[in-house]
This record gives sequence, C-alpha cells and structure tokens, in this order.
Amino acid sequence: MSHSLASRFQMVVDQLTQGNKKQFSQLTGKSASHIYKICRGSSRPSMVYLQSLYDEFKVDLNWLLTGEESSGQQTGSLPNKDLVYAPLFDVQASAGGGAPVLSEDISNNFAFNKQWLSSQLRVSSDNIAFVTVSGDSMEPTLDDGDLILVDMSQQQVNHEGIFLLQTDNGLFTKRLKQTRDGGLQVISDNPEHSNWLISATADEQNRVVGKVVWCGRTL
Repeated sequence: MSHSLASRFQMVVDQLTQGNKKQFSQLTGKSASHIYKICRGSSRPSMVYLQSLYDEFKVDLNWLLTGEESSGQQTGSLPNKDLVYAPLFDVQASAGGGAPVLSEDISNNFAFNKQWLSSQLRVSSDNIAFVTVSGDSMEPTLDDGDLILVDMSQQQVNHEGIFLLQTDNGLFTKRLKQTRDGGLQVISDNPEHSNWLISATADEQNRVVGKVVWCGRTL
C-alpha cells in the first residue's frame, strides 16, 4: 500500500476518533493491530471494509484510494486541504535529567492552517508533531507541562535554537548551538542546570529529532 493511502487513512482516523486507533478499531469492527498496520502502510484494507466505511461514515472511497475527490461527494471524513494535522505523541521530552521514550502512541491530534504555519512559523513541512515538556531546565523559556510543536524536517543545527534531542540517556528539549569543530553545545536556559558538549563523532548516539518552533501552555 502506498504511503499516500496510509496517510489518507490516518486522516480518516484523525477525523472520526481524533487519532485514537483503538477507538477507531472498535467503531469500525477491526482489530487495533490491523488499524495500526494500515496507517503504517504495511497492510491494505479489504474492499468489504472500505465499503463499510462508506456505508457507515460516507468516506469518499475514490479520495481514499486515489487522492481525488469524487464530484459532488458529501462526506464528513475528508480533511480540509488547508490544514496540517500535528499528532501529540505519548512521550515526554525532558527539560532536566532526561526522559525515557516509553511509547510512541498518538494520544491526540491538532490541526494547523498551512498558511499560518508558513507565514508565522516559517514551517513548510507536514512532518510536525507535539510532545510534552518535562522538567524545569529550560525555564523561563519553556515550563514543565508545555506542549511543544516540533518540525521534524529540521534536523540540522545550522543556527542556534531549541531542539528535540534523542540521546542514550533519554529524550531532551534543549538549546543547541554548533561548535567550530562540528559538535554541539547543549544549553539549559535555566542557569541552575548544567550544559554539556556533544562531540562531532557522537552523532549516532545523539540524534536531533527536530526543531521546536512553537509552544502552548495552560494559563
């Protein structure tokens, strides 16, 4: 199954159950593992199952299979083409001592207008996601519990900024700055927390997941 079909199927899951695949499986009578496989592109939905999606939820099957909307088709399951959906991963990015990645399940989805992402955040990629900040090492810039929007297409530290960093010690939210020898300086905005250096030869153990471009918090 093509990646585009998998992506469109994921959009149907997003709209019907806010990205909750277990709930979608119960709603449509399929196992959760089968829904996960379809969304990953490793399995194909049967025609009987597709017909049931049309009968029950008026999913435009022509759009789902080809990406082209049927003329005059009315459906509540088609995504707005001007929107980009950012999943909230069930992980925490430590702004402190490091957070282990226990799960990468999607717990929710948020919609952003493409034009707003481009004009306000200068984000042109659809490869965006939310994670939750844990800890206080990035205060006052980021607080414990903040939701950070990560552009996962930006994995090169060309300019100083706040990035999501995967290390052997866990997942971190830190300010990164490239050193003259090609390494990375890992900076905590909170002066009570230490900084450290990543050598240019330690790339395999320390992977930049993406750049933090926006955050949301409860007031």
